[in-house]
Amino acid sequence: MNGILAQSDETQHTPWKLDGAQERIKTIRKGDAVLRFVFDEVVPSGEMGTIDIKLNSHAFNFGVSMTQVNAFAGTPYFEAYHQRVEELFNFVTVGFYWVAYDERRDLSNFKKRMRKTIDWAQANNIKIKGHPLLWHESLPKWVIDSKDPEKLEPSIFSRLEHLITTYPEIAYWDVYNEPVAPFKEHVTPNGVSRWIKYKGGIYPAMQSLYDFVNNVDASKKYTNNHYHPNDPAFLALNEFFVTNNVKYDAIGMQAHMQTNDNVLSEEELLAQVEKFAFLKKDIQFTELTVTSSKRFENWKDHQVFLEKRKKARKNGKQLNLPSLPAYEDYQAAYIKDFYTLLFSLPQISSITFWNLTDRNAWRGHAGGILDMELKPKKAFYTLKDLIKNEWSTQISKTIALENDLNFNGFYGSYNGTLSIAGKKYSFDFEHSKENKEPIKIML
Repeated sequence: MNGILAQSDETQHTPWKLDGAQERIKTIRKGDAVLRFVFDEVVPSGEMGTIDIKLNSHAFNFGVSMTQVNAFAGTPYFEAYHQRVEELFNFVTVGFYWVAYDERRDLSNFKKRMRKTIDWAQANNIKIKGHPLLWHESLPKWVIDSKDPEKLEPSIFSRLEHLITTYPEIAYWDVYNEPVAPFKEHVTPNGVSRWIKYKGGIYPAMQSLYDFVNNVDASKKYTNNHYHPNDPAFLALNEFFVTNNVKYDAIGMQAHMQTNDNVLSEEELLAQVEKFAFLKKDIQFTELTVTSSKRFENWKDHQVFLEKRKKARKNGKQLNLPSLPAYEDYQAAYIKDFYTLLFSLPQISSITFWNLTDRNAWRGHAGGILDMELKPKKAFYTLKDLIKNEWSTQISKTIALENDLNFNGFYGSYNGTLSIAGKKYSFDFEHSKENKEPIKIML
């Protein structure tokens, strides 16, 4: 079965089988834990207390790209956007496209905004990914026009080192975005693609980048990310990395489903993940789009619209596809199955939804789970119910204080309180698959 949907059925999502998914989630994403309470003073035998614990943030990264947010600065949408991210996600991708982070321009405002974003994310226990360290798109004109790769090389490596060291709070990075695409027909030759040729081609160029970033800081989680995971060249590059001991942490897969022939079926999604299983790497779904606007049949049809949109924007107008009720139902149903399947697979470590809102959405599709006014669509509530309800752990019970608390819960960060005779203690702890010892709660 392929992902192409008949035109008459494209608003209908046939529920996936999800054979064994719920059992796998219980096995892979949950585990037993023991809480051991340690008091400053002796607790009388038999004294009781009331304990409440709740999962605050999953170990699994449920993410969203924040590449939209700067367009909302100075508007009421800015605060609403942040509130919705806090409500649902524990992982954000922030943009460092070279055209925006151009060292030959005044970056003071960019750096102020980024510092606020990082501080906000840390205050809300949200992990951060930087995207990307290098790409052959979204480049400053001086990089596009560079004809001397040897002269450009110090700027490339200086940029990588600067970003990694300037933002130590960012633990995840896409090193080179779409690494097997720099010589595709749709890419205009530029300074970065010329540098890749100068290095001897894609393989040696990518190896030099990963060697460099690991020399700068090997503790970061570095991702090899591509828009078309089923491109044989991408699999071959990852195989080259593993065979040649290139240190990287995850394979990044994009899934922008804006045309019918790009919609992944259950079988296709499983096959795509399984194709990379022998490499024994984490897999991150780095960019996900499931639209609630009418999809195009194929890329050729899509390009016609994109050209019309490009001309409209040049004339100061917008050309966006409306969100439609039937497609909103489809979006919610599809997302539920897509996330359930991926959450049940041990190789998957994160899923990042690319556009939070339809306002200023990529390519003019209704690709968000919030509408143009940043109000939730059905898909937002569907995803929230999965992450915050079905896949959450909350326990409230009375215990004898000299005893341990044994529980089975989802891996992640927890908040808790213990109430004893009117006195309340607050505590936090991490429940991880790796930790087999009792977790000591110092009170």
